[in-house]
Amino acid sequence: MSVVQPQQPIIELDDSWETINDWFLEHDLTDGLPIVPPTEARVKAMTDYVAHELGWGPADIISTLEPKRGIATVEKIASNAVMAGCKPAYMPVLITCVQAIGNPRFNLYAVQTSTHNTSALPVVNGPARRAIDLNWGYNTTGSRWHSTATIGRALRLIMSNIGGTPGAINIHTQGHIARYNVCIAENEEESPWEPIHVERGYPPEVSTVTVFPACPAAMIDERGASHNAKDLLRTFALSIPYIGNRNTSGEGQPLIILCPQHAAMFADGGYSKADVKRFIWERGRLRFGDIPAGIRGSLSQTNLKFYADVDPDYGIPIAGKPEDIAIVVMGGKGTHSLSVQTILGAENITVPIKCKDGSLWISSS
Repeated sequence: MSVVQPQQPIIELDDSWETINDWFLEHDLTDGLPIVPPTEARVKAMTDYVAHELGWGPADIISTLEPKRGIATVEKIASNAVMAGCKPAYMPVLITCVQAIGNPRFNLYAVQTSTHNTSALPVVNGPARRAIDLNWGYNTTGSRWHSTATIGRALRLIMSNIGGTPGAINIHTQGHIARYNVCIAENEEESPWEPIHVERGYPPEVSTVTVFPACPAAMIDERGASHNAKDLLRTFALSIPYIGNRNTSGEGQPLIILCPQHAAMFADGGYSKADVKRFIWERGRLRFGDIPAGIRGSLSQTNLKFYADVDPDYGIPIAGKPEDIAIVVMGGKGTHSLSVQTILGAENITVPIKCKDGSLWISSS
């Protein structure tokens, strides 16, 4: 059987699912799970779909990925997409994910090579969510949702197989617990505010991908006990800052994933998304006197400039400014939201899904 391999044009292997999977595993080209063999026919189905929908050819370069400066062509992306179990219709979102992580401001080098337990978290907005049936409700990051799992898995394979080699560059201390392969969507239908892509200047009908350099999430559970929006905001302000959260150490863009119930409570109390960000920034601070002396030396130069040698009761904010905090609404019913710290020196990137000629993509599905 002829298969397309992510870093070489074509290899020949016995026509055996076991043989192919053993070969990819032995050559460190998988995530440890079985793959779908990337045969020429399967990869061509992917690239043909991209040519029809976006105008990109198989050899077209989408991005260069750190740390090994791997060239991410449409065909290489398609090969990894097949391996992950993606459908051709997922390719526009996956290609946009690759464009986002290839942006220098995302700092893929740091995400790939740091001991920080960080991974790329894509959040999709706009009509593309529905076109490929992404999950934005119950169990958003969980299992049994084909597009959510396989796009996330494909992006992880691309980061390894094109950007570097798993055993050689992935030196996270424990790895990214609780988010193995995920590409999720914002719950725009139940959000009381504008979704993140509209907040960043895109029309609602435009499909975008925002990729976050995200660490494992910490749950914020107020058990439904908050009497009003101000009580709930106080709970968030007390839950997010802690000494082990690196965003307290300096510049970063922490992400807050709100369940619809919490978002509605804030909005019903008269708080806009900007108000929530400002409250968290002003009130969600770590007391300077509680930071061990050794840890103070790890503060960013900006924080050292403004907060070194201040009164012990002075608070250090979770971000450089309120606008650096990102908020998305996600999930189903319940009183559980998530606080996600992000790696320092990296930014979340929002990219619209576009065709090769620069026009905005409109799904034909």
